[in-house]
Amino acid sequence: MNQAGEAKRIAALLNQTEALAEFGRMAQGEDDSDAERAVRQLQDRYSLWYSASLSSLPEDLRGRFIDQFEAKHPNTSPKIKQFIAHPRKPWALYNSVPRFMKSHGRWQHSLKQSYEEPLFEQRRLLLEAKGRLAINPDVHDTMDQLTELFRRLPPALTILERPNRHGPGLTVSDEYDLQKILHAVLRLHFDDVELEETTPRRAGGSYRIDFVLRQEQVAIEAKMTRSSLGTKEIRRQLIDDMFGYRGQANVAALVAVIYDPTRRIDNPAGFERDLSTDDPELPVRVVIAQG
Repeated sequence: MNQAGEAKRIAALLNQTEALAEFGRMAQGEDDSDAERAVRQLQDRYSLWYSASLSSLPEDLRGRFIDQFEAKHPNTSPKIKQFIAHPRKPWALYNSVPRFMKSHGRWQHSLKQSYEEPLFEQRRLLLEAKGRLAINPDVHDTMDQLTELFRRLPPALTILERPNRHGPGLTVSDEYDLQKILHAVLRLHFDDVELEETTPRRAGGSYRIDFVLRQEQVAIEAKMTRSSLGTKEIRRQLIDDMFGYRGQANVAALVAVIYDPTRRIDNPAGFERDLSTDDPELPVRVVIAQG
């Protein structure tokens, strides 16, 4: 798996930690039947999460991650392994100790000290691993290059549309025409431009053709406004695209260009600002190219 894919895998593991923490809290709840169900869920889910996390961590972080699970002194300082095995084991001394010591709770293994705190440290180690997989600066350079290229699109298309003495110029009448021209332009600048499979966006609607710069790991979405495709619909499509590309291991970033020849988008600067993001999971740049 490449660097972008590994970062997304770790992000998915990070997203699971809050649910694991909640199962731990429920496992020591007052309702016995609900608590027993939570214990089974916790034991099953944590085991899978722990194995997946270990396989995603670099060698130097793996030992520290294990230390939060396997206590060096389980009898005096139990950790996650002991908590998960017996979260509802009664504390034999609970009725004998002074009141100020009862904050530990009535269970043998403290939720906070034996589970929540070590789980938080495991999460921190995953965050550190994810931070090491930050987006390559070359990816941002490619995004900047594409942004500048797409901002020059309207005058370039004007030149192509001019008639000449041998006949009319090129016509950019729909999204398919736009994508065909962009494909040719991208090949002038990049060695490996892959045209993704063409699929219908909706019944009777236009077709979506995505480009991926394989070496640079940057995906490109090209759209063109029309009477039935204005600001609201394009915004929804872009949000769908952003979520879709998050699941693709070969894509580290997304650049979207919207050709708006009749200026249907009233506030292009605001539109770009709202949808562009530096999210390390999938940085996005949106360019409104108005005629």
